[in-house]
Amino acid sequence: MTIKVSNLTKRYSKNVTALNEISLSIDKGIFGLLGRNGSGKTTLMRSITTLLEPTEGSIQVLGMKSNQAGCMEIKRNIGYLPQEFGFYKEFTVMEIMQYICILRGIGKENEKNLITEALEKVNMLDDKKKKYRQLSGGMKRRVGLAQAMLGNPPILIVDEPTAGVDPEERIRIRKLLSEYGQTNTVLFSTHIIEDIEYTCDKLAILEQGNLLFDGTLGDLLKMTAGNIFEYTFGSLEAFQYFDSQHTVISFKREGTETKAVFIGREDTIPGSKSYKPTLEDAYVFVTAKGRAGK
Repeated sequence: MTIKVSNLTKRYSKNVTALNEISLSIDKGIFGLLGRNGSGKTTLMRSITTLLEPTEGSIQVLGMKSNQAGCMEIKRNIGYLPQEFGFYKEFTVMEIMQYICILRGIGKENEKNLITEALEKVNMLDDKKKKYRQLSGGMKRRVGLAQAMLGNPPILIVDEPTAGVDPEERIRIRKLLSEYGQTNTVLFSTHIIEDIEYTCDKLAILEQGNLLFDGTLGDLLKMTAGNIFEYTFGSLEAFQYFDSQHTVISFKREGTETKAVFIGREDTIPGSKSYKPTLEDAYVFVTAKGRAGK
């Protein structure tokens, strides 16, 4: 097992618990962390990278415990792209990569080859002389990925890598992560459900620091069986009243009628039909169920 998280709790104060007894096992491939902003995803990733110390519980990375003695060795085996990746504006792409080499203790004899390899992976080699301030948002994310992949670490941890980029750039980043995950472990955090759907083998869902789901995409869809229904309301008023009393996942106006997809039972409203859920529907179901269980 590449990463093993056992009963991990992180408290920032008596009143703020960012993670509550989280247990996960993550192996080779792409593992997704799905959740809203503030759900605890970044805290979990920073804990795995040893940037944060757990309040309770333990973390093992490649068989090493993330205590003080094992921190440096763990860091050498992890490439990390934080949610907010920034750099000196006047540095060129090449200077950024050279700076990261110094921080990681990569010798001059290997520096050029490793930088070239990393920049080629993200299609930024031709832009190596551009200054950081000249790069688009998508190019900055690719430079961030390049520095994380420098030296081909066995574990790549990326926090919201597609946030703020255009659709074409998002597809490029998904492909890049998918390729890297064929031979390595990728832990991929996002609140964009499409990113999970197109890249991940397994995923976990976090909500307010609690683990609501851990398994495959197929397992997640199975959880919704018999719980998602569709109904067409004859008037907007009837739909609005229903919406105020139940969890509506999505709806579409069609003339005077409103077709709605909702969480419920077969007898919630007479005439409703069972609905084949999407991954987004399943996510809403799990998070709504988690909040109701509190």
